[in-house]
Amino acid sequence: MKVKNIIAVLALSAVLAACGNNAQENAKTDSNETKAEIDVNEDSKDQAKSNEDKKDSSSDEANEENVIYASFFPIYNLTKQIAGDKFEVKSFTNLKTESHGFEPSAKEIAELSTSKLMFVNGAGMEEWEEAVKNTVDIDIVNTSEGIDLIKASEDDHDHDHEDADHDHDHEDAEHDHDHEDADHDHDHEEGEEGHEHHHHHGEFDPHIWLDPANGKAQAKVIADKLSEVDPANKDYYMANYEKIAKELDDIVAEYKDKFKNVDNKKFIVPHQAFGYLAREFDLEQIPLNSLTSTGEADAKVLKEVSDLAKAEKIKTVFYEMGGSDKEAKTLADEIGAEAKPINTLEFATDEELSSNKTYQEMIKENLEAIYDSLS
Repeated sequence: MKVKNIIAVLALSAVLAACGNNAQENAKTDSNETKAEIDVNEDSKDQAKSNEDKKDSSSDEANEENVIYASFFPIYNLTKQIAGDKFEVKSFTNLKTESHGFEPSAKEIAELSTSKLMFVNGAGMEEWEEAVKNTVDIDIVNTSEGIDLIKASEDDHDHDHEDADHDHDHEDAEHDHDHEDADHDHDHEEGEEGHEHHHHHGEFDPHIWLDPANGKAQAKVIADKLSEVDPANKDYYMANYEKIAKELDDIVAEYKDKFKNVDNKKFIVPHQAFGYLAREFDLEQIPLNSLTSTGEADAKVLKEVSDLAKAEKIKTVFYEMGGSDKEAKTLADEIGAEAKPINTLEFATDEELSSNKTYQEMIKENLEAIYDSLS
């Protein structure tokens, strides 16, 4: 009987030991499986993070490739028309403020890193261009390439207006004129007080965009470059360019015919910005200020212009749209003329921007205003 009890106890102990070993093995297996699951989860997280990083990087590259900058309003307007919905077009300068003498901040320059391409007017208009080139990796495309630029002379303020037959073809005009400028409010309201500002453009007259023939050439540079960087949409860009080109060709043909039939070819402007336009249409601008000045004309110049205007029976004195009309009205009253605005297109109003008014439309309005003043 005792032997049987001993045998039973031993058998039970063996069974319990076997169960314990199995439990340990199962626990070890469960532990290994859990660790494997954790490793898999960690790998999945790492892969997801890697994919997210790649996605963000791709998104940044896509954004970079999709943004184009233009230096100021006329270049912005042409670029936007040609790029259409293929690119996001941004202006480097404020579209509603004076672009002469603009000096970008470090932050504004840094923001250009969202793009690889910028279109500029050239001819010395963008005084900040070198600062951008030295700071940001961006392809700056000069739209004035190939245009016959008007050189500046040593003195663009020497207006010998006392002789009515004096040649006022001010293609030679100086850029080294200091003038002061404060915060000019450019909402195109008549009668605002203008201010002076300091800037020097260089050896050429930068106002090439005011001649529609030059605007067409600039549009072609823009279309060609967009076709180069995005060849898949070349036909789209060139079609948009052709539309602009036809409209500008029609404008040039219309006003060459109109101006050919007027006797008086002289028109008074606030500053010497219309040299290219005058050259294109065989006209003669009589500026009250220098090539880059928007300050007040001195008494000598006003006297010369007054004498010339009376002799030539000029009936309009233009002031810059968005600037002060005070000087123009004073002169107009003296010579029995009217003071009227003319658009340099260097900035735009809220209305012009919201209505998507085109460069072509603004150019035609200028030419019609000049034609009315001569006819």
